[in-house]
Amino acid sequence: MKRLFSVAIALLAGLFAIAQAPSTTRHKMAIFTPLYLDEAFDAAGNYKYSGKNFPTQSIKGLEFYHGVLLAIDSLNKQNIPLDVYVYDTKSSRETIEQQFSKCAADGVELILANCTIAELSKLARLGADKKITVLNATVPNDANTSDNPYFLVLNPTLQTQIEGLYNYLKSNYAGKEITFITRNMQSEKYIKDAFEKLNKYYNEAVKLKFRPVNDEIALKALGTTTQPTQAGVYVVGSLDTEFGHNVLKQFATNSNNYASLTVIGMPTWENLKLSSNDYKGVEIIYSTPFYHAGNNPAAKAIVDYYNKKMYARPSDLVFRAYGLTYRFGKLLNQYGKDINNNLAAKIESVFFDFDIQPVYLNGKIRNYENKKLYFLKYKDGNLIAVN
Repeated sequence: MKRLFSVAIALLAGLFAIAQAPSTTRHKMAIFTPLYLDEAFDAAGNYKYSGKNFPTQSIKGLEFYHGVLLAIDSLNKQNIPLDVYVYDTKSSRETIEQQFSKCAADGVELILANCTIAELSKLARLGADKKITVLNATVPNDANTSDNPYFLVLNPTLQTQIEGLYNYLKSNYAGKEITFITRNMQSEKYIKDAFEKLNKYYNEAVKLKFRPVNDEIALKALGTTTQPTQAGVYVVGSLDTEFGHNVLKQFATNSNNYASLTVIGMPTWENLKLSSNDYKGVEIIYSTPFYHAGNNPAAKAIVDYYNKKMYARPSDLVFRAYGLTYRFGKLLNQYGKDINNNLAAKIESVFFDFDIQPVYLNGKIRNYENKKLYFLKYKDGNLIAVN
């Protein structure tokens, strides 16, 4: 662990260096990510913590930055001529607006943002004003943008996730009864209503039966009244991972009551500890826009690097930042200032495929959004893509 701290500190200390590849024609990209540098270093640049301590609030931003750094190294080896600038969104010395002004003055043409919704809203507005494309790398939200063709949501919004899940059910469970578990909560009412509207639009293509689970009694009743020959298919229409955990645990208790048991959840289920024995006997399915099997050369190289240099495993944020920086860095190199008209262009992807489409409002492009979803299936220790 001490080795991990020392490598991370070194990365932080050299953060604002510009990454370059040798070439005469250069394009410029900026990375906005939360690093809390002012809390980690004093005015003289000295690290405030001991060698055995590390500012935990910096970890996720640092993981994202490190994925960017590894992608830059890969692009450099291919002589892709990019200048990459990094901005700390949690700087106490400069506001997002001040950082963006520097970014625009430096001639940046593309921003990759790992930010909060409030920060994204500011960046999206500023990007639209200066016609600089802003890529929302992590938050599944459009940040209340409108009439902004310079804003791309890479982690699909809840509505897109719902539509993707409905289409998955329509394609894979036609004619089978699906029990939709819901609660009397605002966000869950929204999800339920969206499914009902889609099912009405498609003439009841999915046989949905809604089952409210609003208390402990209703939760404990799940899976207790079926016949042993029945195949159970359930959808949990909730973003609450604790509720999802409780539902899965209850079904696992009664999994022997089914010939087979499938429980399908929302994208937040990627945060569940699927290796838990609490879920034995249950086939779990959920969607994610960022999936890689981990068996391609780039993934193996990243894992090997972390094992040797940091004695740790790379997080999903490392892979996400690497994949996005690599893909859009190549697009920026190819299209330059015209990248905004070529966000959906076919190009080599390291880990993730994308389906980038315009989202329209009143006949105008509201923003762009990635519509690609992977559906993953987990059962008794194995996680695989199923579409």
